[in-house]
Amino acid sequence: MKRTVLLIVAVLSLFCVAGAQNFADYVSSMRGDTAVIKDFAQKGNEASTLGTAMNLDAAPPAGRVYMLKKNGYYPILATPTTPTNRAVVIVGEDFTRLVNNKDANSAPPVICGYRDAGGNNTGGINIGSSLTIKNCSIVPGIADGTLGWAFFGTTAADQKLVLENDLFERTRWVEVQSNAWPGMKLYILDCYFVNLSGQPCRRNGGVYDNVNNNTDTIWVENSTHVMAQGMLYKFRNYQINKLFFNHNTFVDCAGSVFESQGYVSDLTLTNNIFVNCNVQAFGDSIGNNEDKGEVDPHWLPTGLVNLDTLQSTMVQMDRKVLVDKNVVYWDPKFNDIVATLKTNNVNKDQTWVSQMITMNTRTQAMFDDNTHYPYLTEGTWYKKLPAFTDPKDLLTNWVDSVKVFATKTVDIAGVGTAAVLSDWRKVLVGPDYYVYSDWPIPVDLSYTDADLKAGGTNGFPVGDLNWFPAKKTEWNAQKDAEHAKLAYMLKNGTLGAQEGRTLPEAFALDQNYPNPFNPSTTISFSLPHASDVSLKVFNLLGEEVAMLVNGNQAAGPHEVQFNAAGLASGVYFYKIVSGDFSQVKKMVLMK
Repeated sequence: MKRTVLLIVAVLSLFCVAGAQNFADYVSSMRGDTAVIKDFAQKGNEASTLGTAMNLDAAPPAGRVYMLKKNGYYPILATPTTPTNRAVVIVGEDFTRLVNNKDANSAPPVICGYRDAGGNNTGGINIGSSLTIKNCSIVPGIADGTLGWAFFGTTAADQKLVLENDLFERTRWVEVQSNAWPGMKLYILDCYFVNLSGQPCRRNGGVYDNVNNNTDTIWVENSTHVMAQGMLYKFRNYQINKLFFNHNTFVDCAGSVFESQGYVSDLTLTNNIFVNCNVQAFGDSIGNNEDKGEVDPHWLPTGLVNLDTLQSTMVQMDRKVLVDKNVVYWDPKFNDIVATLKTNNVNKDQTWVSQMITMNTRTQAMFDDNTHYPYLTEGTWYKKLPAFTDPKDLLTNWVDSVKVFATKTVDIAGVGTAAVLSDWRKVLVGPDYYVYSDWPIPVDLSYTDADLKAGGTNGFPVGDLNWFPAKKTEWNAQKDAEHAKLAYMLKNGTLGAQEGRTLPEAFALDQNYPNPFNPSTTISFSLPHASDVSLKVFNLLGEEVAMLVNGNQAAGPHEVQFNAAGLASGVYFYKIVSGDFSQVKKMVLMK
């Protein structure tokens, strides 16, 4: 009997030791303050190693980063909430931009859901404090094919979520939702969204839903969206403090790219490519169905930009919207969708109209009304199909697939409720790869069009610049100046100098912006007639450090980029001379 008791005590002791694991047990190595977290296999097929490691890391240094190994598998069984007292940074170990990484052995680590004998979780992370995730593949689903509703949501006010160089595939609703907490800031940078096949629903299968008027900022830049099922970004009937979509590429997106009832009041929509987007038609029967809260209040087609007058209960403010240098194209195959719906009397509805438009008549009238809406600015739409380098069958077979889906999904009598956009895969095909995104990314959406390659702000290509790696490097060096320029155009309701504004009446040299700057800034000047111009930069000793312009310039406004990457911080002066006109202004380089 005594021997049996001792054996029981020994076994219990082993369980206690196993259960009393600490942070170090989940770390395979340390790289300074960066902890490389063990994945599922390294931890003996244990789920939630990432969440457990974060919870056990009781007193991390300020620079703590949780690194996940390439090709790693990090399923989540119990949804973790990031610590409420500190920001959290999670990174995959390969920082190569996703669309440029062709190494099959360097796939981004997978963060997804998991099922075991005790239960299941379709994957998710709650944001208790600001969260940044880079270089990862994020899938709200389980390997057996179970799909989750969303992956990210907030549990506190004024949180920030930064998603950078992440790959997203699959969701039942959206990838991120605002939840009930105010002040959320969402930044999506250099990401790739593919297919997002969701539940049988024409609305779901997108990126973000502003559910409860709690979003402060949505900033999406240099990201690609391919073969999307539903509404990608839902603004609903809210104003939202700042919406910024710059240098993105959208291809074959069946639903509305931007779902809005028309009340957005601060929107920058610049340098984007929209090919075969907003394909689903609209009819009164849709407005009368469960879509009622996600359609225009006057049941107009929404197009890519949708505005309406503010309701009396809303914050009354100047509406500021900048739309410039975007590409838009629709395949002619889609032209008969509305006629087909009417011929077949789908939903017994003869009011079907196309949403393959830049904006509806009400919105266009507001843009044209400079008296009441002086800060609604519409610039260039490039109406053409870019000559993509290698789009696979996105512009052939899958145009037919999108058409079939878009036609069926609006049928509320039963056909539409069963419609799901089929998986679009080229490399990792089949159910064994359900939580593993297609890798390497199989398409190349760079293009050869000379006009588009120089057609963006400051002469950069339109669309996601990650498809042009050399140009992306150049763009990074001046992005602060570009952002400042776009902010200036939005604030003042004006287009850039390249748009051919009315000739100025006198010579003028404007203050550079931004100022202070690091390392690039924009200097603007105006000429009432063509003339020889010298524009130079000097240091405090009066020594010339840069010649920006030297020669004959056409009449009108001009903008010049000054990159001071090789100069020391301090005060500099820039001087313009043109005939008898001469002027000097001061600027500050602050590194």
